[in-house]
Amino acid sequence: MIDADVLVRRLRQHGVAQVFGYPGGQMTPLYDALARDGQIRHVLARDEQAAGFMADGFARATGRPGVCLAVCGPGVNNAVTPLATAFTDSVPFLLISGQVPRAGRGLRSGYYHENDQLRVCETCTKMTIRVDDIRDVTPLLDRAFHAMSEGRPGPVLFEVPLDVLRGETTLDDSPVPSSPVPRDPAPGEVETLARLVRGWRRPILLAGGGVITAEAGPQLKELAERLGAPVFHTAMGMGAFPANNELWAGTPWYRATSDLRDMQSNFSPLFAEADGLLAIGCRFTQLATGTWTLKLPSEVAQIDVDPAELGRHYPLTIGVCADARRTLDALLASLPSAHRSPWTVPKRPAEPWLLSGMDLVTPLRRALPPETIIVADITRLAYLMMPQFPVYRPRTFLHAAGYVSMGHGIPAALGARTAFPDRPIVAIAGDGCFLMSGMELASSVQEKLPIVVVLINDAALSLIKAIQHRKYENRFLGVDLLNPDFALFARAFGVGYQSATTPEEFEVALRHSLGQPGTTLLEVRVP
Repeated sequence: MIDADVLVRRLRQHGVAQVFGYPGGQMTPLYDALARDGQIRHVLARDEQAAGFMADGFARATGRPGVCLAVCGPGVNNAVTPLATAFTDSVPFLLISGQVPRAGRGLRSGYYHENDQLRVCETCTKMTIRVDDIRDVTPLLDRAFHAMSEGRPGPVLFEVPLDVLRGETTLDDSPVPSSPVPRDPAPGEVETLARLVRGWRRPILLAGGGVITAEAGPQLKELAERLGAPVFHTAMGMGAFPANNELWAGTPWYRATSDLRDMQSNFSPLFAEADGLLAIGCRFTQLATGTWTLKLPSEVAQIDVDPAELGRHYPLTIGVCADARRTLDALLASLPSAHRSPWTVPKRPAEPWLLSGMDLVTPLRRALPPETIIVADITRLAYLMMPQFPVYRPRTFLHAAGYVSMGHGIPAALGARTAFPDRPIVAIAGDGCFLMSGMELASSVQEKLPIVVVLINDAALSLIKAIQHRKYENRFLGVDLLNPDFALFARAFGVGYQSATTPEEFEVALRHSLGQPGTTLLEVRVP
């Protein structure tokens, strides 16, 4: 059996039903194997970065690994940004690449696409794997899937040289290994944590993406109600706690500055009023803490599956290195079952944070069903949504929060669409982000993956322009955009087009766009 066939067969056995890619010479045996097998859908992107973002979006929306195919050398280098995006945000993502034949390994060997991509990708992957023996495809692919989901999830680069893909081997019929067992807390840690938490009279909780990864939302809700504790969330934790619960407190800040500095006046006062904080699956990032100027209560406990994150940025009273769901289950078993009355009810500012004088967050929430998956690119509207947009379900607000990768929104939304053909999918992008990945409208049409793209057109790289305004005396350089006619752009790609200049027009246009069978570009022109 040809090794490429063995690889495709094992992907199917791991539950892979779609891959996202861009073909290249050293990948042709694998593409032929996919064509002959016919059971895994291939989604064609317009470059490897977009293919990687599609796989990332699929993984964020489902919790299952997304799979990207990219040719060795330039293809993988194009996909490094998606790898780093997935690594920073703990997303399971498998990048499969070819490689020049084993005899030509090494730089300047004379083969086209020669490279040392394993070294290039070492710092932005959990693991890099090269298959040098045709008999090792199955066990090494199993190892890749194990690595992606063990502990803190993350990406893996899986490289197979061209001659190995073409080689013949006997079929490996070994069963697919079971999934990694989540890590339990160490003996005694839960009892110590429970004693600490029981002593708090004014507790608050902070939920990060680790709550969603561990599927610990129900446990978080029960813990909050037993303690009467307000629940904050990070950008990656949006949806971990339902926003229609009275204990929902949103992000730790009401609004953010363009460089995440000088935010002290925008933090929730509850952090100063609380006597204890339990952070769950949260890394205390620059975004969550306003460049670590957020002052925490006198006692801080942290639960995280990655030991490197415990106490990295703030001193801890206790740190527990374990799976969030298993730890919360054990903690709940050690706490009284009665629900406390909330010691306070979180309140948000009465005055909304506006986008150039317009409230787009409210009409967005009114128009979108709760099950809508929103993929927010790196744009001003995304940062307004984080503290103000109510999210009711996990994995319905996707954002490249850590690596801040512009151009993520549209391809990630297409990846999510492959997993959820019947749910509304909305990508939100600024004009700068759109011009990085707008060509993926072609993929949307060709692959029949309809989405709504909300394009904020303010003719600028607004976040950087705001820093130049605040910090550099309005010395603007490289931040103003000469944009195309987006209506003509949409027509050229065969997608629908709507426009709006007011919140009222925006809501009408959004509702209309959601009712269309194909992709629609909704341009919002703001000052």
